[in-house]
Amino acid sequence: MAVKSYKAVIKGIVQGVNFRNFTKLEADRIGIKGYVRNTADGHVEAFLEGEEDLIREIVSIVHTGPLHSTVNEVKLYEQKNLSNFKDFKVIR
Repeated sequence: MAVKSYKAVIKGIVQGVNFRNFTKLEADRIGIKGYVRNTADGHVEAFLEGEEDLIREIVSIVHTGPLHSTVNEVKLYEQKNLSNFKDFKVIR
Protein backbone atom coordinates (compact mmCIF):
# COMPACT_ATOMS: atom_id res chain seq x y z
CA MET A 1 0.00 0.00 0.00
CA ALA A 2 1.19 3.52 -0.78
CA VAL A 3 2.66 5.81 1.86
CA LYS A 4 0.56 8.93 2.39
CA SER A 5 1.16 12.18 4.25
CA TYR A 6 -1.49 14.16 6.13
CA LYS A 7 -1.68 17.19 8.34
CA ALA A 8 -4.28 16.73 11.07
CA VAL A 9 -5.76 19.52 13.17
CA ILE A 10 -7.37 18.22 16.35
CA LYS A 11 -9.82 20.55 18.11
CA GLY A 12 -11.41 20.31 21.54
CA ILE A 13 -9.92 19.94 25.02
CA VAL A 14 -6.58 18.71 23.72
CA GLN A 15 -3.96 20.80 25.53
CA GLY A 16 -2.85 20.08 29.07
CA VAL A 17 -4.28 16.54 28.97
CA ASN A 18 -1.21 14.56 27.77
CA PHE A 19 -2.53 14.53 24.18
CA ARG A 20 0.85 14.90 22.45
CA ASN A 21 2.52 12.11 24.44
CA PHE A 22 -0.55 9.89 23.93
CA THR A 23 -0.34 10.51 20.16
CA LYS A 24 3.40 9.72 20.10
CA LEU A 25 2.96 6.44 21.99
CA GLU A 26 0.21 5.35 19.59
CA ALA A 27 2.11 6.50 16.49
CA ASP A 28 5.21 4.60 17.62
CA ARG A 29 3.13 1.50 18.35
CA ILE A 30 1.45 1.59 14.92
CA GLY A 31 4.49 2.69 12.90
CA ILE A 32 3.46 6.21 11.91
CA LYS A 33 6.19 8.82 11.29
CA GLY A 34 5.90 12.59 11.74
CA TYR A 35 5.30 14.89 14.66
CA VAL A 36 2.70 16.41 16.96
CA ARG A 37 2.62 19.88 18.52
CA ASN A 38 0.32 22.33 20.26
CA THR A 39 -0.83 25.36 18.29
CA ALA A 40 -1.15 28.91 19.61
CA ASP A 41 -4.94 28.79 19.14
CA GLY A 42 -5.43 25.89 21.56
CA HIS A 43 -5.52 23.00 19.09
CA VAL A 44 -3.11 20.15 18.39
CA GLU A 45 -1.50 19.73 14.96
CA ALA A 46 0.01 16.46 13.78
CA PHE A 47 1.86 15.51 10.63
CA LEU A 48 1.28 11.86 9.90
CA GLU A 49 3.10 9.71 7.36
CA GLY A 50 2.49 6.04 6.77
CA GLU A 51 0.47 3.50 4.86
CA GLU A 52 -3.12 4.59 4.37
CA ASP A 53 -4.65 1.91 6.60
CA LEU A 54 -2.26 2.91 9.42
CA ILE A 55 -3.19 6.58 8.94
CA ARG A 56 -6.87 5.64 9.29
CA GLU A 57 -6.02 3.74 12.49
CA ILE A 58 -4.13 6.63 14.13
CA VAL A 59 -6.86 9.10 13.12
CA SER A 60 -9.44 6.85 14.76
CA ILE A 61 -7.32 6.73 17.92
CA VAL A 62 -6.84 10.52 18.12
CA HIS A 63 -10.61 10.96 17.66
CA THR A 64 -10.88 9.27 21.08
CA GLY A 65 -7.77 10.79 22.65
CA PRO A 66 -6.38 10.22 26.14
CA LEU A 67 -8.49 10.00 29.28
CA HIS A 68 -9.04 13.70 30.12
CA SER A 69 -9.31 15.00 26.55
CA THR A 70 -12.45 15.84 24.61
CA VAL A 71 -12.00 15.75 20.84
CA ASN A 72 -14.64 17.76 19.00
CA GLU A 73 -13.15 17.65 15.51
CA VAL A 74 -10.27 16.17 13.52
CA LYS A 75 -9.60 17.80 10.15
CA LEU A 76 -7.31 16.00 7.72
CA TYR A 77 -5.41 17.69 4.92
CA GLU A 78 -3.62 15.40 2.49
CA GLN A 79 -0.12 16.66 1.71
CA LYS A 80 1.24 16.52 -1.82
CA ASN A 81 4.80 15.56 -0.89
CA LEU A 82 6.31 13.17 1.62
CA SER A 83 8.63 14.63 4.22
CA ASN A 84 10.27 11.23 4.87
CA PHE A 85 10.27 11.58 8.64
CA LYS A 86 12.58 9.11 10.39
CA ASP A 87 10.41 8.73 13.52
CA PHE A 88 7.59 10.43 15.42
CA LYS A 89 8.43 13.43 17.61
CA VAL A 90 6.64 15.59 20.14
CA ILE A 91 7.47 19.22 19.43
CA ARG A 92 7.36 21.37 22.56
